[in-house]
Amino acid sequence: MKMKMIPVVALAGCLSIAALAGCSSSQPASSDTAEKSDEAVEQIELETVEMQKMSAADLEANLDNEDYLVVDVRKSADYDAGHIPGAISADLDAAVNGDNATGVASLTAALLEATGSENGEGKTMVLVCYSGNKYAQAGTDILNYLGADMGNVYTLDGGMKGWTGETVTE
Repeated sequence: MKMKMIPVVALAGCLSIAALAGCSSSQPASSDTAEKSDEAVEQIELETVEMQKMSAADLEANLDNEDYLVVDVRKSADYDAGHIPGAISADLDAAVNGDNATGVASLTAALLEATGSENGEGKTMVLVCYSGNKYAQAGTDILNYLGADMGNVYTLDGGMKGWTGETVTE
């Protein structure tokens, strides 16, 4: 009987030591790692960057320019309902509502598909949102976070409303 208890006592001792080591370690337990990683991703902080504006006339004059990329950052459903010819969709609704990680993922995926680059390298990017404010600001801040050349990032003045000639309020 004593022979069977020794391995159990030894195992219990090892588990106690492992538990203590886990408490003093800066690394979370493996079952918590995925949760901690997700939490860290959701906590992306973005610096607010001043937006540069581009007029609808200037954008229209460059729609056929291969160096320009029009990025529609409105909700996907609104993009689907109508967008500027040649624009790509990068729904930033989540980022506008505080989920920067989802916004970063959405814009990165759209840029990778359109340009092969995570930050639109080599392109003059024109962000199109509803009125040229919140969604475009989120896009500008995300592009800054991604390391885009901010000298080549513009917001369509007045957003989609400016493009269609609607009155812009805000």
